[in-house]
Amino acid sequence: MKITKIDHVHVYVDDIDLAERWYEDVLGFIRDDSLYFWFEQGGPLVVRNHGASLSLFLRKNQSPGHTIAFTAEAAAFVDLVAALNAKNIPFTACDHDVSMSLYFSDLSDNKIELTSYDYSQAKRILESTVSPLP
Repeated sequence: MKITKIDHVHVYVDDIDLAERWYEDVLGFIRDDSLYFWFEQGGPLVVRNHGASLSLFLRKNQSPGHTIAFTAEAAAFVDLVAALNAKNIPFTACDHDVSMSLYFSDLSDNKIELTSYDYSQAKRILESTVSPLP
């Protein structure tokens, strides 16, 4: 499987508004308006600084820590699903309306996401390899 880049990191914060201002003031991140609908639906507020992205989540019960997300082409899901199943690694699939993602953990329970923005192809692949697709 070829990982093309780190897509984003999940950052759990106590106050979304304060965190958004802090990341803008200190590191130059700005809101990604094209993904704001996720935040409006109860998901993350995505902020970007050129190629770097953070998904700001309101901390509920999460311990301090992050999720690392990698971007890959849709075809990578075929090999990843097979590898996860072969190694008995539990995972979940998620349809984000503009991308498809698989979520799983490493041996130390660090959270990992593999996401593809080849939405239609990724959805077809996951529908044929993960049943039922949530």
